[in-house]
Amino acid sequence: MDKGTHTYEELVKKYEDFHAPAFEVTIGTKKLDTAKIQFSSITVDIDAGADASGCSFTIESQYDYANSKWNNELLATVKVGEKLIIKAGYVKREEVFYGFIDDFTINFTSKGAPSIAVTGIDAKGFLMNANDKKYMSQKKTQDVIKEILNVCVSKGYAKKITVGSIANYNAELIQEDMDDYHFLCFIAQNFGMSFFVVDGEIVFDNLMKDTKTITTLTLGTSLIEFTRRASLRNIVGKVVVYGIDPITMKPIKGEANNTSDGGTGDEAGDIAPKFEGIVHKETSMFVQTAEECKRLAQERFNELQRNFISGTGRCLGIPELIPGRYIELKGLDNKSSDKYFIHKVTHEYSDDGYYTTFHVKGAKSK
Repeated sequence: MDKGTHTYEELVKKYEDFHAPAFEVTIGTKKLDTAKIQFSSITVDIDAGADASGCSFTIESQYDYANSKWNNELLATVKVGEKLIIKAGYVKREEVFYGFIDDFTINFTSKGAPSIAVTGIDAKGFLMNANDKKYMSQKKTQDVIKEILNVCVSKGYAKKITVGSIANYNAELIQEDMDDYHFLCFIAQNFGMSFFVVDGEIVFDNLMKDTKTITTLTLGTSLIEFTRRASLRNIVGKVVVYGIDPITMKPIKGEANNTSDGGTGDEAGDIAPKFEGIVHKETSMFVQTAEECKRLAQERFNELQRNFISGTGRCLGIPELIPGRYIELKGLDNKSSDKYFIHKVTHEYSDDGYYTTFHVKGAKSK
């Protein structure tokens, strides 16, 4: 995962003023270049949340009517389960998607030329189909995660994994009646971790704490548009988690009322103090000590508070933009010009060119 910072001036130089946008699709070992083969559109969605990242594209004008076959051996190339790589950029291109073909459709119509529509999914797609009971009482949580994710690497659905440090709970980890994907989502939610795939790297880490920006965009020069929203939906003043001490069998609890996310600014409760009286309560069989109750309450509170600020921006296509990083926006009003955490990025290529849309969120506001 890219941890560096790229100035807009460096990107302009690298991509030669963003002239001649082009994508390159590789299926297995066969390269399909947008400069040579007509794609009506190519879309890549990268999500740092629970959803899997994916891509979709449609190939047109490649059908040979005279011989009733597809040019460039497309039918022999496009196969479900085949490795799928997409590069985006201009004269120079960077990889933005690594996964496999999940589904494809051949479309025939009397009103136009036949086409092939393809969808791809990242390594999470494989994990969604891996369903096995696991009892992991003697293993550390971090080792359990690595063991599951490394299977994706060995199968070729991912290049590598990155698993951050995780404080263990005392409860035994048991996976029953759920696939590996939902099991890892459960762990990520309880440990406050991001779980997503970027360019073939499966990341399982707390990314909110590192506020270093990936780039800075300014309205009118590098930022085309930005919409910012502040909302009190799902906002609470406190989270309380209850549990049972397995030794004494007495009730335990922990609570949180301030976000531990990085960054500056006011939380929702500071701006709307009447919401501080709203308490979210839940009981968990996962916690066994008061400290664990407090830790889980903190993660729940952080998750809810991140609904406070959200936004969507659009710029010329920048392959370097990925979720899980912070971006700084300038040229807006005093509240909107700020650092934001990117949780989703969409790269789109069509006849209109190459554009990147990014979605942000945060628990604090200026």
